[in-house]
Amino acid sequence: MSDTVAQSLVASLRTVAHAYAPGDQIAPCAVLWADPERLWAGVVSELLPLLPEMYQLGGYDQERRSGPALWLRCIEARCVVGVPSDGTTPILYLPGVSREQLRAAEDCTSELAALVELQYRGAMWLHVNGKEWTPYAYLVSKHGGLNLDVSRDQATLDALAGALPMVLAEPVIHLQGRRLDSEFFNAMVAPDAIGMLLRWLSDPDGFKQRRSVPEWKAFCQQCKADAGFDPVKDGPLKAAGLLAARANHWNYVWRRFAESPANYPGIVEWLKRAAPPSPGMFDSAETWPGINESEEHALRASLESLADRPQDEAIQGLAKLEGQHGHRRRHPWQKLGLSPLATSLAPLARLAEMCATTPGAPSPEAYAAAYAADSWRVDAAALAAMAASGLPEVHGAVLGALRAVYLPWLDSTARHLQQLIHANGQAVSRRHAPIEAAPGRLVLFADGLRMDVAQLVAEKLAAAGIQSTQDWEWSAVPSVTATAKPAVSPVATAFRGGDAADEFGARLISTGQLLTQDRFVATLKAHGWQFLCAGETGNPAGSAWTEAGTLDKRGHTEGWKLSRSVEAEVQDLASRIRTLLQAGWTELMVVTDHGWLLMPGGLPKVELKAFLTETRWSRCAALKTEAQTDAQAFKWHWNPTVMMASPPGAGSYRAGIEYSHGGVSLQELVTPVLRVSSSQMPGAPARVLDAKWTGAKCRVLVGGADVSLRVDVRTSQTDPNTSLLTDQQAREITSDGRVTVFLEDDADIGKQAEVVLLDASGRDPRPDHNSGKLSP
Repeated sequence: MSDTVAQSLVASLRTVAHAYAPGDQIAPCAVLWADPERLWAGVVSELLPLLPEMYQLGGYDQERRSGPALWLRCIEARCVVGVPSDGTTPILYLPGVSREQLRAAEDCTSELAALVELQYRGAMWLHVNGKEWTPYAYLVSKHGGLNLDVSRDQATLDALAGALPMVLAEPVIHLQGRRLDSEFFNAMVAPDAIGMLLRWLSDPDGFKQRRSVPEWKAFCQQCKADAGFDPVKDGPLKAAGLLAARANHWNYVWRRFAESPANYPGIVEWLKRAAPPSPGMFDSAETWPGINESEEHALRASLESLADRPQDEAIQGLAKLEGQHGHRRRHPWQKLGLSPLATSLAPLARLAEMCATTPGAPSPEAYAAAYAADSWRVDAAALAAMAASGLPEVHGAVLGALRAVYLPWLDSTARHLQQLIHANGQAVSRRHAPIEAAPGRLVLFADGLRMDVAQLVAEKLAAAGIQSTQDWEWSAVPSVTATAKPAVSPVATAFRGGDAADEFGARLISTGQLLTQDRFVATLKAHGWQFLCAGETGNPAGSAWTEAGTLDKRGHTEGWKLSRSVEAEVQDLASRIRTLLQAGWTELMVVTDHGWLLMPGGLPKVELKAFLTETRWSRCAALKTEAQTDAQAFKWHWNPTVMMASPPGAGSYRAGIEYSHGGVSLQELVTPVLRVSSSQMPGAPARVLDAKWTGAKCRVLVGGADVSLRVDVRTSQTDPNTSLLTDQQAREITSDGRVTVFLEDDADIGKQAEVVLLDASGRDPRPDHNSGKLSP
């Protein structure tokens, strides 16, 4: 017999009491169960019989084991009546109390003061993220919860709150493997005949076994009255036929099924068994999963036939298939994952429509600007189509059609850019000078951040309320990390080129040594830049460089399947940016070294004899000085006397390469630049980042600030009469968080004082303050 949710919850609470190492640690004196929003309050009465060691904060009521904080402290000390047996750790339920309230001991109310000390001798029942458990979190969490599939929408959360007592009584095994949404939870509170009929049809035997004789009888009577159907005499096979026919009452039953088919997984098999041997003119894929399956097979054959067709035929073919099969995405089988090809067809059709037009421009800069403004959307559509390519058995059909429409577009745009750059002196020049150091400025380098992926990062930031501005910059030739990373760095002027044998790597001007990561970091530091490792936030009073993301590494390893990792990479980058802004950095610039080409099945193989090159990679090769070849060549960024060959169009010097960079194409050379400032981040806490004194003058830098804040210097931070500034007037900060203040009297130099931030009303907006001794 499976444990109920309540029994699992009890076991989880008791586990906290035993989570210590005997011999090294002592047992917790109590388990504190904080519930700031009182989400669990409605089920405490159901839990008390299961947890005799449980006590709750509230008015004194011995029967409900409830009492004020001092009484709970007495329970823990075992000095009142009703304490748990020896060896049993009391569990103290604290409705309306948060972990943060207990941690803020100095600000804790007198009603809770008696419990503050218990957080140090006891243990708290908390999620792995350090937050209090909510019913939703407990149901869905893989770490300490039940790992159930529960919808996140507000309707489901509201329904869960109302159904929580019933949920606790439900065996966990009955909740596994199904989507738990508002309909499911509402049905537990107020069962409806239609929902019960569908659950019976999904699992006839199991449904009957879980009901008492009176309940089963009532269900059968309800079916006869509403649907004209007897579950006992007619059985599930007839019910499936009636469901597909959708006549009268069964139309309402079908609509409920079509809304959430995943809640009734067993119905699909009954519909397959009830399907007519030879479908008639009124039988469709909408109601019969077998017909939908046949249409999936037909679509697969059609897509496979497009793989070797010319681009224009493939584009027309995809448009036709979308018209024939697109409507099936509205059928319930799509929600059950039974229409993977119809699902993949949507992004494929969008990509095909975009690839029908190939952009052009008169100059490299105009072509790059057009790509940065709009043409990147084609790459975004291709990436989305790859990510939605469905199950392994349908990869070939989807990716073959994608290749048929996308590769010609990719090849054509690359050839046009190559012609433009070749005619423009065989090189491109960076649009901007190296980034200069400035207080509060941080450069985040994301290896292989292509233009379309950068747009996703900007969208993710915007969803979190963080606005960014976007620009573009040329990568270097060849567009590989060894060449392009030092070129995009703030210390680019410290490097030079060597010869063709250097495998595209720059050298230090100062020593002539080849650049390595260690030497790169040392150069940054020598020029006044902090280097932040993963997880570090550094000192926002200075300037810093940090690196994040593994897009390029994943691409070389995963090939086209990189498309499925992009979402996680975007999330990680956005999270890192938010963390750095919260740490006080006032200006953050996201840069990259190069983009990339991604083509399922591999880029077209192009021949280049090895004896002509010093180094040859898939998308670039360093030509020997004496090499005589008609291969298309461009000047190396670090030494224009060294020529770099690039395959024509979207070609590759190596066979079978799906992900690559180093060549000349819009995707590889036109790179994004994102700029985010702390003023573009909502809710960023204001704080003093730096205060530098020169005599009686102090330059103050404030992070996370808005222009309404002011700065004062006081010997007592709460008393404006102790201000040491001229006229005792606080000074307004600038839009970039800076202000210079002056002491009224030089005699004040050396006094102990505090730098205080004030809002428009003259109050400090922060709970803490930066203070220090004023010195010349």
